[in-house]
Amino acid sequence: MERREIFRELARRAAIGFPRGVALVYLVFLLGGLFAFPAPESGVSVVTATMAEHWGNPVTAALVQVVWSGLLGAVLETAEVPFHLERRTALWSGVHFLLTATVFSLAGWQCRWFPYQETWLCLLGLLLLCYLLMWAVRYVGWQQDVRAIRKGVGLQEEPERPVWQRALPYGLLAAGVELLLPWLLQLVDARDVPVLTGIFYPFLILPLFCFFSGWPLAKRCRLLWLSYPVLCGVLTLPCVFLLYNSSALFQAWVAAISALAGGILGVFLRKKGENT
Repeated sequence: MERREIFRELARRAAIGFPRGVALVYLVFLLGGLFAFPAPESGVSVVTATMAEHWGNPVTAALVQVVWSGLLGAVLETAEVPFHLERRTALWSGVHFLLTATVFSLAGWQCRWFPYQETWLCLLGLLLLCYLLMWAVRYVGWQQDVRAIRKGVGLQEEPERPVWQRALPYGLLAAGVELLLPWLLQLVDARDVPVLTGIFYPFLILPLFCFFSGWPLAKRCRLLWLSYPVLCGVLTLPCVFLLYNSSALFQAWVAAISALAGGILGVFLRKKGENT
C-alpha cells in the first residue's frame, strides 16, 4: 500500500472505531451494574464513583470517558492495518501495540478504571495476551491470502493444498489456547481469588479467541469450518476436569457457540464478497 492509502485507511478505521469504543465501554458499565450483586445503591452508573468525584460531577466525567473510550476504540480498530503493508508486519504490529497500550493506560488513569497499580498491570497483561492471540490468528490468515494471491498471478506453482491443511493452523492455535493457556494463567493467578482462570479466561479470552478464529476459518474453508465449533468445545474438557471441576463445563458451550457465531459471520462475509 502507498503511504497516502495507508493514512486514508487509518483515518477510515479510526472513524469507525471511535463510536464502537464508546459503545463498548458504556456497555461494560451498564452490564456490570445490571448484574452486580449486591445491586449498587445509586443504581446503574456509566462512570466510576472515583472518576465522578475527580471531575466534579458525573456528567463531566461521562464526557471525558466518551473521549478516551473513543480514542481507545479508534486505536484498536486500526490493528489490522500493519497486515496491509508489504513488509515488516511484526515491527509495525509491535509499534501499534505500544500505541494501544499507551492509550489504554492513559484512558484507564484518566477514567479511574484502575483502583490499584496491580489492576493496571493485570489488565495490561491481558491486553497483551489478547493482542498476541488475535495477531496469531490474523497472521495465519494473512499468510494464506498472500499464498493465494501469489499463485493467482503465477508467482507460486505449488499444488493446491487440501482443505484440512489450511484449517490445521487454526486447530493448533485452538489446542494451545484451550489446553495450555489455562495452566499458564494459573501460575500467575491469585490463590485466594483466581481472577485470571475463573473470570477473564472463560468469559473473555476463550470466547474472543474462538469467535475471531472461527471467522477467518469459515471464510477460507467452506464446509470444514462446521467441525471447528465441535473441536473448540471438546478441547475445553481436559482442563475442565483437571484444572477446574464439573461446574466449569459451561466453557465447552462458550467455546462452541463463540466459534459457531464467528463461523456464521465468516460465511456471510464470504458470500457477500462473492456476490460483489
